[in-house]
Amino acid sequence: MGDNISTIDISENKNLKKELFVFLIITFVATYLLDFFMYGIAGPIAATPANLWTVTLPVGMFIPATAAIICMLYFKSKALTIETKIVFAFFLIYALLFTVESYFHPIQAGVVSDMPVFSMIVGVIGLLAIITLNLKKKWREGLTPSKLSFGSNLKYYIIIPAILFLMLTLSYVLNYFTGLGAPTEGFSLVKYLIYSLVTGILYVFVLWPTFLGEEYGWRVYLQDRLFPLLGGYKGVLVLGIIWGLWHLPVITFGLNYPGQPILGNVLMILLTIVLAIIFSYAVLKTGSVWIAVILHLITDAIELPVNSYLALSKDPILSFGIGIFGIALLAIFAIALLRSNAWKLGEKSI
Repeated sequence: MGDNISTIDISENKNLKKELFVFLIITFVATYLLDFFMYGIAGPIAATPANLWTVTLPVGMFIPATAAIICMLYFKSKALTIETKIVFAFFLIYALLFTVESYFHPIQAGVVSDMPVFSMIVGVIGLLAIITLNLKKKWREGLTPSKLSFGSNLKYYIIIPAILFLMLTLSYVLNYFTGLGAPTEGFSLVKYLIYSLVTGILYVFVLWPTFLGEEYGWRVYLQDRLFPLLGGYKGVLVLGIIWGLWHLPVITFGLNYPGQPILGNVLMILLTIVLAIIFSYAVLKTGSVWIAVILHLITDAIELPVNSYLALSKDPILSFGIGIFGIALLAIFAIALLRSNAWKLGEKSI
């Protein structure tokens, strides 16, 4: 009996490792090829002007989930229910339309707030479809194996995003009051909150597939294979490092930490480790990828409001926000979450 269990465990581990490596190969090769190709065409990432990188960065975010879907099809995942395929179909259609519309601009007048119109339509319809699929028990159960249902413990959808938003806001406020940054439009907490709320709502309705593109790859496909193999603590550490290394080309080319290719990548890896702990904890507590999508959305949606009304960092390394001081502040929250028993939930083999 014991030998049979050991044989099953060995077989399961082999399958997990195979799926893991295929996913990482597809994800990294596709992303690095895209980034280096764009660097050859457009050069370094400009700090503010609109250019080809403005399109390439969100297009790159589609790659992890696309790789996950390819792997799920190839390895014949049981999580590919009809309901899951519907969500994936909206995601893939959106990714294709967004890419074509953004690079080639087939409809010059069809852009609302710099967003391609057909992509926006698919995004809104897709969100409504996801909400509808989650309303009926049978359909919701079809989404559960792929973690595309809204899951359980719904209070965490309020608690964790609220804490993350408040900590990020505090971090940038500290940037302003310590003189490490200054807003481009003048300091205003009220304008910042209003702008963040409006931007966040717009992102939820229109850009959710972009954030699902990263989060389904990292927080579902990769996490569900790393944690059973390495355990929750080692798994989330490795996940954070992988996530950081995935950003290596764009950080080297000037994203987030311009002029700091080495220190910038070190800080990005530290940041992704800290955020991986927060995001993965939220997914473990709810059993849903959507909370990670919301958390990732928050970190990106506040960027423009922060720069305009709180503080644009003078030194991206020695600052709060995504600088070393801001990462340390977020690490306090992450370390507190590591004390939870939730990390053992992810160690069960899928």
